Amino acid sequence: MAEIAALTVNEAVVERDSIDYDTWMRDQRWDDLERALTALRDQPDEQDEHDYATGYREFIAYTQRSGRAALDQLRQWQAQRPDSRFTALLEVAYWAAWFEQYRGSSTADQVTPAMWACARTAQDTLLCALARMLAQEQTAWPAITSVLYTVAAIGEPKWWKRWLLKGEAPRSLPSHGKPSDDIGELLARSGAAEAGAQYLQALPDRLADVLTGPALTWRRAQSNDDSAALQYWLRVALAMDPQALDAAVAYVSMRMPRWGGSWEEMLAFADSPLCAHFDEHDRNTLRFFAWFDELEVDDSAMLDDPRVLKHHLRLGQRLLERPLRENLRGRVHKYLAYLEAKAGRIDAACAHYALSAPHNEYQEWEIMRATTTWCGSGDKGPWLGQIAELNRLVTPHGAALYGLLCLNGWAGVARRPEVADGWFERAVKMTPDPSNVRDSPFNAMAALEEVFGPDALLPMWLKAAELGDASAQFCCGNHFAADRSRAIEYFRLAADNNHEVAMFNVASLSLIPIRDGEIAAAQVDAAASQAQDYLDRALARTEEVLQDDYTEFTEGQLETVKDLYGTLLHSDWPPLSARRRALPQVLKFAEAGRINSMISLAWWYGDKTLAGYRFDEAVRWVEAARHIDPDNEYVARVREFVEGDSFWSRLKFGMAQRKAKRQGLPGQDDTVL
Repeated sequence: MAEIAALTVNEAVVERDSIDYDTWMRDQRWDDLERALTALRDQPDEQDEHDYATGYREFIAYTQRSGRAALDQLRQWQAQRPDSRFTALLEVAYWAAWFEQYRGSSTADQVTPAMWACARTAQDTLLCALARMLAQEQTAWPAITSVLYTVAAIGEPKWWKRWLLKGEAPRSLPSHGKPSDDIGELLARSGAAEAGAQYLQALPDRLADVLTGPALTWRRAQSNDDSAALQYWLRVALAMDPQALDAAVAYVSMRMPRWGGSWEEMLAFADSPLCAHFDEHDRNTLRFFAWFDELEVDDSAMLDDPRVLKHHLRLGQRLLERPLRENLRGRVHKYLAYLEAKAGRIDAACAHYALSAPHNEYQEWEIMRATTTWCGSGDKGPWLGQIAELNRLVTPHGAALYGLLCLNGWAGVARRPEVADGWFERAVKMTPDPSNVRDSPFNAMAALEEVFGPDALLPMWLKAAELGDASAQFCCGNHFAADRSRAIEYFRLAADNNHEVAMFNVASLSLIPIRDGEIAAAQVDAAASQAQDYLDRALARTEEVLQDDYTEFTEGQLETVKDLYGTLLHSDWPPLSARRRALPQVLKFAEAGRINSMISLAWWYGDKTLAGYRFDEAVRWVEAARHIDPDNEYVARVREFVEGDSFWSRLKFGMAQRKAKRQGLPGQDDTVL
């Protein structure tokens, strides 16, 4: 195949003829936005690759990256182009994005009360924005796809039902949940509470005809209004545009078993009179979501069973035999690639990726999965370059991957290093929170480092570090490990960007010159204090990360942080001020049953050269540690140190030992020996 061109960001935008919200909203290029949206509305792409609904969804994604800045920019657009027919539509998209943020992607039992309250407030605001939009513009049907999702997720609010079914316009909007700092903080991020109050004052006197026409007549005739609500909204969308296939797709997706529907209901819907005006290709698109839902596995752990994996591979192959559009066929190939890789058949997985790559946009985790598979393959084919090419303007991971391929000329992409920085910059700008390592597009390139080595990725890390990506800053620190001062420079950048491991690294590396006597005595206290500041931050941040998202790595990192407190306490090289500062934390860890901290306390209290020497306390911590692990060699060493080797010292130790047992050993519930 022909080599994939290495383009600049601007060249790629022109080639795709897409809406570059990230640049155009920031630079207030309202005319470009109006022109692009008009083209999508009036001349939808026949291949469904980029149409009006796609432009709408891309603004939702832009909002999720940009936060409240997107609303501020929309207000500026409205003020400078008061006759625009698109700003009201995109306001609905803005609130749809926040509804998705508040509701989250977790199962309902994992959504907090504050998140539910904020999701309901976002839905209220979305419906107010929709009512205002439809009073002026009744062709902007993509907005209904968002309403369908909110209604499927939490139903319709009572105030809206009263207005729609009884004609009672709202005089106020409800408050959801008991007022709390959590709710206030979450709502402040979007501005939903203030915007809802503003919209309420500007609602139309009556609802638009498209809401109160035949769709409402149909709804009133249904015996169960709750179950009819979802189809009512679909009928509204089809009244706005009979070819609104994306609205029908949104509806049928909400009838999956996980939403209370069934595959049989989904297939019957595609054959119902409501879909009679769609051609067979479109009806197959609707059927596809039932077929694909049967193929897809919600719990990936189920695929560890070879029988389940084999069954789903067969389902996928049968699905490929059905008449499908290329983009839907590509989705099947993409999932089959995952299944084949799960089975350890990397070459088979690559064959499926090659058939999916030209047709499908990939979510960020899918790009990571594909990159890992490509790195494990033998031929390193051009399909990864095709994935990067198709997704470079869509996600930060796509932009970072494409930039890296342009930098090095990998995966069939032409080598053009000078364009790479522009893509790295775009990736950072598209990342909602560059301090979040887990979501970093540069962290997602780790598999490529394992294959090609760190030097190949260094230019990417340096540029992303300069632009504020914490993961890249940390990678630079690791890369320059042999140059301690330079490593500390990058680790400090990452630490100040909330990277908990970098905080620890700054602390530990800053203590090395003290340990090795490289710092003048007059500067030792200040240097140790600065290092301990980062150590304290590392402790607090690591505990926070562990509580929010437990992993074995983070648990191990927390133990490493606690060990450094112990090292500071029991070693003889830190200044006395640093050892005393470490003491309260080590005591806290030891009281919680941590054996390493008990050992450190025994060394500290058993050192006769220190003013803090307390023999009984040293013995007490020796015994507490010995109770947890009698055969521990480090416990044995500290016991020898505290006990001494003379008859009298051993006698004294035995007396203190018995006293400690009578009083109860710290750090454990059961102290009976």
